[in-house]
Amino acid sequence: MKGSEKRTRLAINTAFVVIAAIVMIITIYIGSSPRQYDLQIGDISSYDIAAPLDFADNAETMRRALEEMAQIPNVMIRSDALSNESSDAMRQLMLLVRERRDALYKEPYISIITDPSIPDDPTQATPAEDIRTRRPDNHEIEIAVSSLISEVDQTLGLVLPSGEADALIRMEDERFRNLNAIVIAETNAVTVKTLDDAGLRSVIEETVVRLESSMEYYRDDAFLVGRLLTLVIRPNVEYNEEATDKARQAAYDRVMSDPVMINRGARIISQGDVITPESKAMLDDLNLTVGTRFDWQRLVSIAFLVLLICVIGVMFFRRYASELLYSTPRTMIALLIAILLPLFMAAYLSRELPLSSPVYFAAVVVTAYFGLRTSIFVTSLLIVLIAPMTSFNPSFAIVALTGSLVASLFTRGTSGRQDNYARIILATSLTTATTAFLVSFLQKESWALISSHVTQATVSGALSVIIGIGIMPLFELIFNTVSPLRLIELSQPGHPLLKRLFVEAPGTSQHAMMVANLADTAAEAIGADAMIARVGAYFHDVGKLEAPLMFTENQSGENPHDHLAPLESARIITRHPEDSMTIGRKYRLPMPLLRIAQEHHGSTVLQYFWNKACQEAEERGEEPPPIDSFRYRTPLPSTRESAIVMLADSTEAAMRSEGVKTLEQAELLIKNIIKDKIDQEQLVSSGLSFADVETILQSFLRVYAGHFHERVPYRLQRTKKQSRRSSERQSSTSSGNSDLPPDNVTL
Repeated sequence: MKGSEKRTRLAINTAFVVIAAIVMIITIYIGSSPRQYDLQIGDISSYDIAAPLDFADNAETMRRALEEMAQIPNVMIRSDALSNESSDAMRQLMLLVRERRDALYKEPYISIITDPSIPDDPTQATPAEDIRTRRPDNHEIEIAVSSLISEVDQTLGLVLPSGEADALIRMEDERFRNLNAIVIAETNAVTVKTLDDAGLRSVIEETVVRLESSMEYYRDDAFLVGRLLTLVIRPNVEYNEEATDKARQAAYDRVMSDPVMINRGARIISQGDVITPESKAMLDDLNLTVGTRFDWQRLVSIAFLVLLICVIGVMFFRRYASELLYSTPRTMIALLIAILLPLFMAAYLSRELPLSSPVYFAAVVVTAYFGLRTSIFVTSLLIVLIAPMTSFNPSFAIVALTGSLVASLFTRGTSGRQDNYARIILATSLTTATTAFLVSFLQKESWALISSHVTQATVSGALSVIIGIGIMPLFELIFNTVSPLRLIELSQPGHPLLKRLFVEAPGTSQHAMMVANLADTAAEAIGADAMIARVGAYFHDVGKLEAPLMFTENQSGENPHDHLAPLESARIITRHPEDSMTIGRKYRLPMPLLRIAQEHHGSTVLQYFWNKACQEAEERGEEPPPIDSFRYRTPLPSTRESAIVMLADSTEAAMRSEGVKTLEQAELLIKNIIKDKIDQEQLVSSGLSFADVETILQSFLRVYAGHFHERVPYRLQRTKKQSRRSSERQSSTSSGNSDLPPDNVTL
């Protein structure tokens, strides 16, 4: 192909890809858009509306967060100031009582110093107070009680009940000291705790009960202690606004960080529900109402996704299938249609039935026309493109990927048996059904949903493959491509061109059948496409129909070439590959078969007519004619299948003309033929390795072994093995070791 033609094809194919990318963007956007409803605030819904995807219910989450925030109580902490205030008040109260008692019951001691210069006698204690007491009358006690109540009120702001004041004034001094110690100790014990009103009352009650049970003397004072504690001690907790705000904010954030999720498919609006502002806002956010704004974010995201897929696709085809980039435009169109058709169907089906996307159609068609590797790659990218239309359903990707792999593998293994298409259908549907069941079961979905997923996957898998197989003839008609189904049809003996070949050129027909057997066996041995090689061999010589009697296999008497100049004979013979192309196009043979028909002679030389021309020129005393006049003017074999047919064609023709009857002679002849092709550089573009050539030689021998009704030459192998054993025995008796000769022959 010329450089200008390659550039033209690349430009045209690029334009088709760009158009297809735009179509993909529009299709995915439409397919991923949910159904919209004409609902306004206050309307009564006539529909059951389900969530098109998993989303967070912000309104419900906010409501729950506020409820959780309101349930957090105020944070109360112990106040040291309040605790110290209660303790100080109790000590001051007891001090006032002591002062009032001292004023009532004790007389002061008056000390007279006669000589200030005389020092005090340290051996004599000077009492701070007079040990003498007095017995006040009842009137004085009442006055003291009244004074105590008044002083406590003025000093501490407490209203000391008269009963408690009277008891404190009248009790004996020893009893008061005991009471004072108990009150101070219990006050300190109570104020250390963090107490509110209820807690304070409870603790004081417990203190009274404990004192009553533990005191051996003055048990009645336990109740007085309780009344004093109740009078003086105040709750020592205070409201902490900062801590309260932090606790409530933490509760709010905890709920908001774990929002209420609405699962895909869950009903968010039921028929008969009134549309509230909250539900209307939710429907707008999900783009479920008519008149919502255009979702530019989703469109741009889809565009970048398609762009990324295209870039990855170009990288793949440049590395592994560069010939497709420079193929004819209709080949590119065929590939794009195989991708776009399931994409269109997915846009219609995936919204309600996420596992029904017909990806398997592309797997079958692309495998049939472009190969297994291309099919796996293309279907993987197609799954990525369809995923947004299924709302990224987790089951879809797994089910589609496994089903596509099985469909591609079984399509790749299709041969001439018609029942293999039934195997593709059964294998794909069973795989998708099993995968859908396992994925749904692992997600612990309901049995109703599991049944729905299995049904979708099974029907989609079967129908996609059936449509893919059924549409192949249409692809053949429009794009003139080849598929296994087409090859099966072409290989039937009733094909018009094969029938014509059998009637008009029976020798060529028999020759083609034998070449097909050789090519099929060799292609299968080296891993090439045996079906294309076999069917290509059937049609490789159809150009001989233009002049069947000019070829030896169709002659029964006189040879017309005996009366023609060698150059004219060469011109007639070397035209038949071109005539094969012309007739093949007339019968709409696919390009791989036409390529075999055109390339099976390459640029080899018609050695017989060249030698004859040289001999005649020598007899006439002239210069020999140019050798290129006796050379085929067709391309070299560009595929392994074309090269195999070339070797098979030359082998079969030589075997007939030489009359070979033994495998030893056949092996020698085939080696010479292969050596001649290699010397003329006919296999340089075929992709065959020397190992492949050796395998082809052995496969040809196996075919002729059956043709000669001989067994494979095990005798020769045993002879070699016996001679090897003998040499091994001889070498084992000597001190040195010798290398054994290789079993295979490298050409």
